[in-house]
Amino acid sequence: MERARFSKKKALDVLDKKADRIAKEQRFDRSNGTSQLSPRGTSEPECSRIERAVEYGRMKAFEEFAESIEEGFGFDAS
Repeated sequence: MERARFSKKKALDVLDKKADRIAKEQRFDRSNGTSQLSPRGTSEPECSRIERAVEYGRMKAFEEFAESIEEGFGFDAS
């Protein structure tokens, strides 16, 4: 795989493609927030677990992106 030179545009394109792929796979509406993760009436402990899982996913996304930059941005955007 040919490595892409790092640029702001390339980084934003890659992030957008990854977000779009995840949204399609999980049937998320990117213009809607985390309310789509828990139906009405979800208990507070369950909502807390969902929020924690969302934050964990956010952390992992930043770790993955930082790792990609360190590796010369040579990763698959899909």
